[in-house]
Amino acid sequence: MYSGVFSEIAKSTTNIAHLGLNRFRSLPFPVPSRATQEDIVNTARSIQSSIDASFSGLASLIHAAERMPADIRDLALLGDRPIGVPGSADAALSCKWLTAADVVRSDSPIVYGIHQPGPDVSDEGGIPYILGQDLRDGYISTNSLKHTSVEIAEQYSRAQLSTGDVLLGIIRSLRVAIVPEELDGAHITQGTARIRPGEEIDSSYLAHWLRSASAQTWFRSRLRGINMPRLNLRDVREIPVPVRKLPEQIRLAQLLDVATEALEQIVKDANISTSRLRNLERDAVNSCAYGAVAHAISKRIAPDKQTDLAQLAISRIKASSAMANATPKPRKRAASKTAPRKKASLQSDTNSVQLLTSLERAKSPMTPEDLFRALELEDSAIDSFFVVLRKLSQEGKITIHRPNDSDVRIERVP
Repeated sequence: MYSGVFSEIAKSTTNIAHLGLNRFRSLPFPVPSRATQEDIVNTARSIQSSIDASFSGLASLIHAAERMPADIRDLALLGDRPIGVPGSADAALSCKWLTAADVVRSDSPIVYGIHQPGPDVSDEGGIPYILGQDLRDGYISTNSLKHTSVEIAEQYSRAQLSTGDVLLGIIRSLRVAIVPEELDGAHITQGTARIRPGEEIDSSYLAHWLRSASAQTWFRSRLRGINMPRLNLRDVREIPVPVRKLPEQIRLAQLLDVATEALEQIVKDANISTSRLRNLERDAVNSCAYGAVAHAISKRIAPDKQTDLAQLAISRIKASSAMANATPKPRKRAASKTAPRKKASLQSDTNSVQLLTSLERAKSPMTPEDLFRALELEDSAIDSFFVVLRKLSQEGKITIHRPNDSDVRIERVP
């Protein structure tokens, strides 16, 4: 696979390339002695076991580090106390409880933005606007913001953004971010609520509170809809907010900034390590299949020109791969009426539940090929497979990552 033989003879349907049984059967196959095979397999299993253990450890680390910031915010802002009732005071926390509507500027109520931004305006006169997918956890992705016309932006001037505004995703995602200086004057759409802090609330403190486990749980309990769950602005306005003295808010926000940034760096480093480990896994497979490890074992067990034979077999595979497609397919013989039918071991189609279950069981992003194999589907099920993928992607139940032009990874949305 990694030498490129399979990709040379495969036929592509949508995003999955198929070898086909006849093309696969026609490939020469290198067969060393049984002793050499067993030694190579045992070595490969030992290497793979170590790699799998490392994958498992990194996955556990990422899982814990990604969820820890929300709990740390709860601990710092609430201690072991529940969310309070707006209008009450909590002496233990040295705070008073107000609603979000009470802590915004009186001339800037909580609103969402443009209904129909219109076609993207590419010239310098366009006004940038932020979509729900542009919100990340704690920041706004500015790499590919769309722009609307000045005329449309003016119709929604009440939702114009200012530096320090806090944004909350209200459709499906509940991500929170603070508007940076470079987006002063930008706009939002219906998928995002703007919360402009008043004089007695710090932007960073408010953002940390909205990202806390307690606040997120409060919001999730009020989501409406199944295919496109969303919050009403009324719910956003009614979220209780613990208001402390401003210097204490700033102190807590700074402490939380340090703690959460450290955890985010841990996740980033662990993801980089996971990527490097995948490359190491690929190199290990190559080495055990036909590289240095396989050659070393072959020389040690059978020095009588077995290495030369193995290299010759690999050469034959590469030389014959270009001819595999030209091999005529044998005609199918009519099935005997008395011959017993073979039981099918592969499924002819799939559904959303099966696909999501496979992704959840994998616990890490999968390539379309790995997912297709995990579902044990027939080649003819490819159309059904991609129909389900598209449906789940549109519903936001899976995420499709494309880090480059050739790699695709599918992940279940938590």
